[in-house]
Amino acid sequence: MRSFWNSQLLAQLKRHRIRGNRMRMGHQKGSRIANYQGSSLEFSDYQMYELGDDVRQIDWNVYARTNKIFIKRYLDEREIKVHIYLDCTNSMVKEGRKWKRARELAGAISFVALANDDHLTLNCVGTPSQKTFTKKGPRDAKAILFDIQGLSSNIAEGESLSFFKEMEKGVRKKNPVSFIISDGLEPISLIRDTLKRLSVKNEMIYFIQLLDEEEMSPTYLGDVKLIDSENHKDVNVSLNRNIVMNYQERLRVHNEHIESLCKRWGFGYLLTNSMTPLNEVFLKHFKENGWIR
Repeated sequence: MRSFWNSQLLAQLKRHRIRGNRMRMGHQKGSRIANYQGSSLEFSDYQMYELGDDVRQIDWNVYARTNKIFIKRYLDEREIKVHIYLDCTNSMVKEGRKWKRARELAGAISFVALANDDHLTLNCVGTPSQKTFTKKGPRDAKAILFDIQGLSSNIAEGESLSFFKEMEKGVRKKNPVSFIISDGLEPISLIRDTLKRLSVKNEMIYFIQLLDEEEMSPTYLGDVKLIDSENHKDVNVSLNRNIVMNYQERLRVHNEHIESLCKRWGFGYLLTNSMTPLNEVFLKHFKENGWIR
């Protein structure tokens, strides 16, 4: 089985770490700088300041000498808990390119978390035989990639489930940073209720809405048979440019509703498609949004 992730990409990912503006540290030792101060913290080294870093950690004496901004790092470091909710409903897994990209994103996030000694929980949501992976530490960083790549495209066969309804059942009490990977193609009321529940957890949520290029800009015209990936029912329709434009407008409004919900509760939001290169999504868009450093 050819790996989704090449060694060059993994080397790039290893140099980054996940960020969260409201992170709470775990009790186990990790490689992450603690977000609290005290007499027990021992100075370790410096690193270049990046947007979002705690300005209280800036060493102004170094800035005066070098005209460069550095922050202090300390030896007392702790893990954080990273949770991934991966949409495994039929609308995700039946689109080959979208399902591949969803697993690539879940794998990249998982690898970065584990490589930095964080605690990871990956929840495959929306399948009757729901799978959960729990890992900790760099020794599992590559193993989780094979687990994720091995998730079958038949994972959601059988009864159609709602990702957001099932996800709400699995919301944990304490997960400082959570990633949602979903196409978001469910009623906005369901999405709102689930995100509202997450908002009271005082954690950082990053919502990645992943759509296939064909879903965003359909190329079909004329008489076609469409199959609902969730209930497997087919319908014969005649598509023209006006119908396609109306569909795109409804999709745009739907996506904007999701984005506005995320902004309301202070969540991160990213709309992407399955054709954008993975390294561009992760190393550019994630970084520009302040999700990683």
